[in-house]
Amino acid sequence: MIVDLLNQKESKTVEFKEDLPKKNQIAKTACAFANRAGGHIIIGVNDQGTVTGISEDLLEEYLDRISNIIYDSVYPMLIPELYTYKLGNANIIVVQIYPGNSLPYYLKNEGKIKGTYIRVGKTNKAADIEMLKELERQRQNKTFDEDISREANNEDINEFSKILGGALGKAVSEEKLQNLNLIERVGDISYFTNAVEIILGKMENCRIKCARFTGDSVLDFIDRKEYEGDIIGQLNNAIGFIKNHLNVSGIISGMGLNRRDILEIPEEVLREAVVNAVLHRDYSISGSDIKIAVYNSRIEVVSPGGLPKTITIDEIYAGRSEIRNKIIARVFREAGIIEQWGSGIPRIREACIKEGLKAPQLSEEGLFVRLTIYRRVNDPSKNRTIKDHELNDSKTMEIAKEKQYIYDLLCKDDDLTLKQISKDMGISEASVQRRLDRLQKEKSIARIGSKKSGKWKIV
Repeated sequence: MIVDLLNQKESKTVEFKEDLPKKNQIAKTACAFANRAGGHIIIGVNDQGTVTGISEDLLEEYLDRISNIIYDSVYPMLIPELYTYKLGNANIIVVQIYPGNSLPYYLKNEGKIKGTYIRVGKTNKAADIEMLKELERQRQNKTFDEDISREANNEDINEFSKILGGALGKAVSEEKLQNLNLIERVGDISYFTNAVEIILGKMENCRIKCARFTGDSVLDFIDRKEYEGDIIGQLNNAIGFIKNHLNVSGIISGMGLNRRDILEIPEEVLREAVVNAVLHRDYSISGSDIKIAVYNSRIEVVSPGGLPKTITIDEIYAGRSEIRNKIIARVFREAGIIEQWGSGIPRIREACIKEGLKAPQLSEEGLFVRLTIYRRVNDPSKNRTIKDHELNDSKTMEIAKEKQYIYDLLCKDDDLTLKQISKDMGISEASVQRRLDRLQKEKSIARIGSKKSGKWKIV
């Protein structure tokens, strides 16, 4: 295990020190590790990972000093595991700090407000008030979306019940809201939890920003959108944005020679990627939004909040999951947006590999998680880069896709209303009406009866 650690670079769980660091430095690192995923401080190794060693006659003295520094400097009490290791003729000391349960850990001489540190990448950062609150919640095994947000009156509750009922496709009672922990009663007073504000998109950081860049860098963009409002509407809009900037191949099928468009990346992959970002982001971090970038060779979905404490990327690939937003997860499951915990990333990778695409990669960068989905760049017949002068053709292609999607919807249910189709697709009712008008002009569909009580007929 030590050799593996030495082969790594310094990270959120590994720190190298050529000699015994100053008292304050080692205490800060101990706090930072304990407040997040734990880690190893390896003494006798320089910043480049080269073993320099510690003199044999200093080993016992260093072990005692390290133990005393952490005991005297950190509160609550933190007990590290210390041991020495010999590599050739060189001695090193390993200080292992486990993730703590009595969060937050801080330096006694600085106090909780100023002396709490967290590990961000390979550095120790002073925790701000928001992070302190998050650490307190973690100690209580409570998530941000479970915290009380504001007092709710009957009018608020009825309004939210209607909105959520529309998303779930069924009536939602106040009792149901309480069962989902969307409402918490304290005595005779009802309070909304943060989950309600997130679902409604009321919080300032509940937004998704999307951009299509001209190449493989962020220098120039050709399209940019920022979506606000209810979280499910944002989901559908963001997925629609990505689809609008992907290449499509068409196949002719059936006796009617109907054209069916095939996205270069399966739509289920796009949906899982955006749902994952919304579901697992850290809403306690203000000033940061979910960002989706479409490049020529890849799509990147960046979500605020590092990986949960002890979970690793390899474990996520294997299907392990730790729920950051318990209430949002339950609502998504009720709405059929997710099926089972931990299956999102493995399904994304499996679907891409099945289509002959490179497996998507997950990475942690400080307090952000980035999912990279690779496009089909090596097959010109299946992936053609959209140039500036082709945007009009791209829009025409998107309209054709939307018409086909509406046609397929009506084949399954000819009673669908304009409003229902608009909500399903995440586009305006006016846009849906224009697509329906075109389909009628092409004699693909016909309207039987009035707008209110009639139905659609597939011609």
